Amino acid sequence: MIEYVGERLWAGYLGNTFVILAFVAALLATVSYALGAIKGDKNHSWRKIARSAFFVHTFSAIGIVVTLLIMLANNMFEYHYIWQHSNSDMQMRYIFSAFWEGQEGSTILWVFWHSIVGLILLYTAKKWEYRVMAVFSSAQVMLLTMILGVFIFEKQFGSNPFTMLLRHHPDFANLPFLQNPNYIQTIDGSGLNPLLKNYWMTIHPPTLFLGFALTLVPFSYAVAALWKGSYKKWVKPTIPWAYAGVGVLGLGILMGGAWAYESLSFGGFWAWDPVENASLVPWLTLVGGAHLLLIQRNKGASLVWSFILLILTFFMILYSTFLTKSGVLGDTSVHAFTDLGLSGQLVFYFAFYGILGFGLLIYRLKDIPRKKEEDSLWSREFWMFVGALILLLAGFQITFSTSIPVWNKLFGTEMAPPADPIEHYNSFQLPFAIVIAFVIGFTQYLNYRKTNFRNFISKVLRDVIIGLAFTIAIGLGMGMKDPLLLLLLFATLFALAANVDYLFRSTRVQRVKSGSAIAHIGFLLVLMGALISNGNKEIISENTSQYDLKSLDTNYSNKENILLMLDDTMEMAQYNVVFRGKEKEGIHVHYNVDYLDKETNEKKFTLRPFVQLNERMGNVAEPSTRHYWNKDIFTYIKYAELEDRKEPQSDSYEEPQEFKVSIGDTIYANSAIFVFDTLKVVQNKELRDSLELHNHDLLVKAELTAFDFDTKSHKLETYFGTRGSKIVTIPDVDDNLYVKVELFNIDPDEEQMEFRIFEKKNKIKEFIIMQAMIFPYINILWIGAILMVIGTVIAIVSRLVKKRKSS
Repeated sequence: MIEYVGERLWAGYLGNTFVILAFVAALLATVSYALGAIKGDKNHSWRKIARSAFFVHTFSAIGIVVTLLIMLANNMFEYHYIWQHSNSDMQMRYIFSAFWEGQEGSTILWVFWHSIVGLILLYTAKKWEYRVMAVFSSAQVMLLTMILGVFIFEKQFGSNPFTMLLRHHPDFANLPFLQNPNYIQTIDGSGLNPLLKNYWMTIHPPTLFLGFALTLVPFSYAVAALWKGSYKKWVKPTIPWAYAGVGVLGLGILMGGAWAYESLSFGGFWAWDPVENASLVPWLTLVGGAHLLLIQRNKGASLVWSFILLILTFFMILYSTFLTKSGVLGDTSVHAFTDLGLSGQLVFYFAFYGILGFGLLIYRLKDIPRKKEEDSLWSREFWMFVGALILLLAGFQITFSTSIPVWNKLFGTEMAPPADPIEHYNSFQLPFAIVIAFVIGFTQYLNYRKTNFRNFISKVLRDVIIGLAFTIAIGLGMGMKDPLLLLLLFATLFALAANVDYLFRSTRVQRVKSGSAIAHIGFLLVLMGALISNGNKEIISENTSQYDLKSLDTNYSNKENILLMLDDTMEMAQYNVVFRGKEKEGIHVHYNVDYLDKETNEKKFTLRPFVQLNERMGNVAEPSTRHYWNKDIFTYIKYAELEDRKEPQSDSYEEPQEFKVSIGDTIYANSAIFVFDTLKVVQNKELRDSLELHNHDLLVKAELTAFDFDTKSHKLETYFGTRGSKIVTIPDVDDNLYVKVELFNIDPDEEQMEFRIFEKKNKIKEFIIMQAMIFPYINILWIGAILMVIGTVIAIVSRLVKKRKSS
């Protein structure tokens, strides 16, 4: 038996101790809080036990995080999770990305945020503490089962991040390097996914998971209210939590868009990726639920729908986890994990809380108070309710299309996911966006209960005129012709005018109202930025060389890609562009492209799209973008050589390409385009004598014009003759093109000639194929994202200050 040297077993023991302690403490907190709620707890004995247990749980959750970070920082590759997600070459700044790259790490991150949020909730829930924390802690119990990694009746529960390659993964036991007792000295990890080597992936996942954690609080309050049979008092304490979830989850989603825009080469910030969609839907339902809570607080309406949307929000969070971690999405998402055999647990998790929440709601439905009178058509609460339902419908459509792989597995169908996801989702979501924009606009002039219609029209009319004027100006200026896009532009501009007006009016009265107006303005700017930048995206990289890119790859469109030869100048939109060569910096190969003024040829700027090298997961092309206040120029590499070329050898050629053509035909070779101009009979006595030809022997000359990638022309002449039964040829060599052309046969019946084209090995002229596009006014979107967060923070803080003063 081999005795292995240097294994740091203490890390695994410590990590597993923290996992078990966190699980047991969360279970104890859940039971104690539940018993305190059921039996009554006059002397607070159950609360003392529950709080102590939750403190231990939080300490243990932090311990799990710290232990795993220490293991990553010290390259403990004897542990499977560390080996799988990092290596010795990984820079320390990516340690957090490696932490949550895998399923186990992202689950731990979620557990950590639940613990922190739970601590705050524990001290702020007051009279609701027992029931709310019982529900909240139970979710932690469920979540921790995902990383327990124990087997009960031969069934695995959870995937543990502290397992060792050698002892817990039989597939690795027989690998040669593990037969060495000192394997710790030589082992290295697999490395981090190249797409995650980006600063956005350091901050996007924790923000997103904090948003996930915050959605549990409104859910816990809703379930606690149904459990207790107290249907109204839960609303006020829930509102700040609901809007905190709206702000943080929204920020996390927008950070994901920023990462995609900066790191992925599809050209945009939102590709309707299935996992992106699964995160967006709970945000939509949470926004709707949070607004309905305001209606309930102010006018006592929409209580049932408040329960529905807030329960549904957490349910959809769990469903999105199932989509991401179960492997059901397969290759349809860049975010999806492979199946670790935990699909059953994931289904039980979201089914349990779905049944708990909606089951309690159905059970209590007849007892939940409702407004006796119907809402007026021209009341704020009516249209806020309509807006919430529109968000719900939008979420339903996204969920249905995203879940096509699930429907196929459930019902044995063979529905295909959308061939063009962006076109598919945009076509459905556009009408929803139009309605929401209009509702955000005119509800600012509606009162609760009832509004004087004449006063309403007089106020709205001014903003309609402003919106219409700007729509005409922008629509004409940008050449927008699609009626639905123009309608969305008008709706957004009208709503912006209404909310700006409301902002100035409300700031003098109440800060909380200014916060909501700023958040609305931010959301509208996001809509408008997406509409203008994506709807008017212009691909400027049309191929202006004579070379047909489709001969390289049928997917390379000449309308959308440009071929750039080293140091050659090509026209591209309002610029001249020059590929100046490549530079290797670590794992990145940068391709330097200068952009020159078309008139003066003076350099304006340089972009450096790059390829990130990764042997294990494949190389990844990442974009380079030039930012202006009114546009972005976005570029990325479609094709490039990764290694440096050697000098061409004068007498060494690649295998020739052969072409059979007629006079006037075009030959598309690898290095140039050749036009077969003419064929002439040669009578030159000196040449014929040098070839030892007799009078009856044939000698012809083929004249060709070659065009290089710069469209410069080169003349070539190649000779073909017969000496009795033998064939004589004189090829022509062009040292600028690094080619040799030979006419080697004539087919008199078809009146066609056959040419061989030889290219020198390692010919020095290298090239890239690049795509470039302009996103006009995309900064409107990013400004809107910032304002959304600022407005939400102002609204939350203002409500908390107001609540503290009133208490």
